Amino acid sequence: MQASAVVDAGGLLVVTGLLEGDIHEANEVLALDATALLVAEYLVLRNEGAPVRAQRDFGMALRTVAEWFPVRTLAVGAALVASEDMDIDTAAALTLAESLTVPLVTKNKEVASDRIAVLRC
Repeated sequence: MQASAVVDAGGLLVVTGLLEGDIHEANEVLALDATALLVAEYLVLRNEGAPVRAQRDFGMALRTVAEWFPVRTLAVGAALVASEDMDIDTAAALTLAESLTVPLVTKNKEVASDRIAVLRC
């Protein structure tokens, strides 16, 4: 089990148990505040016609995160490295994980880092 890990949107959904994948446990789950928007959008689309379920699932995801980090300090850098293989949320999460020197949990199979562990779920 990791002491801490940063999650992108896909990683958060898996860690929360809302999406299938390999679960990588961490004592402390960290995320960017902008990740909440992507998770909310996904859950509303997934639970179309069931707003109460979307809200409940979103609450579960929010409670999973121990600390939310503001994305504004990483926004331009993430936009510059985002590509067809790595969306901006994952690029920002990778930058945060590297700055904190903790692993990144992601569903994106294209992410790589020579500074931290990338745990694919």
